[in-house]
Amino acid sequence: MSRPKMILGVLAVSLLASAAFVDGALAQNQPAAAQGENSGSGHPHVFSFLTPEERMMMFVQMHEATASMTDDQKQAYRQQQRDKFMAMSDTDKQKFAADLQAKWNALPADKQAEIKSQMEAYRAQRMQQQGGGNGGN
Repeated sequence: MSRPKMILGVLAVSLLASAAFVDGALAQNQPAAAQGENSGSGHPHVFSFLTPEERMMMFVQMHEATASMTDDQKQAYRQQQRDKFMAMSDTDKQKFAADLQAKWNALPADKQAEIKSQMEAYRAQRMQQQGGGNGGN
């Protein structure tokens, strides 16, 4: 395996782990009323206004930002980012989404496809671990 592919693989695994952490942490930090506003998946849809591509780009950015941090630092950073996001106005959220989309669109098509593939593999693995994932969608 070439060095760039190995680095990309490590990035993908870390990205997917970050995604799992964010999903779990968001569920734990939501008030009970907000948790009821999901579509039966068991996860609050804090980022439901983001497209799947925008969410993937957000996870890529989080991974890059936390790559050299300890686990405690990563947890604190993610909490800070969640708090920052929850405090955003609707206009700020729209700008945030537009920025993510612009960054996603700037990625080469092969990189986009690779990230999508890695996220799909991760989701399939999580569904398998959760007993078939009947409640996931």
